Order: sequence, then structure tokens, then C-alpha cells
Amino acid sequence: EGLKSARARGRKGGRPRVNQKDVDRAVKLYKSQVYSVKEITEMTGISKATLYRYLKDNRE
Repeated sequence: EGLKSARARGRKGGRPRVNQKDVDRAVKLYKSQVYSVKEITEMTGISKATLYRYLKDNRE
């Protein structure tokens, strides 16, 4: 009943998606081989696991 009333008010559940611009920037920085993974995650605000997941998806 709580979820139903939230949906009726226009609320959505779940975790917000990662900003695609930040992911694209992080992948570009990683491929430039100028910055470390730690520096990239600090600059973009995405986690190390997220960066590696997107790198794996781009490779295939």
C-alpha cells in the first residue's frame, strides 16, 4: 500500500542511475592513460567498480 500510494504521487523506486556523461568522461580519462583509477573516481564521482563495469562492457 505504501509503494502504491508513492507511485500515485509520481514517485519511482530504486537506485538512481549513474550520470552517463560522468561515465563517458571517466572512460575517456582511463583510456588516455594519464590518470590513475583513484584520480578518475575522485574527479568524476563514480565508483571504481562502476568504472571497471563500463570498461568491460565497452570492450566486448
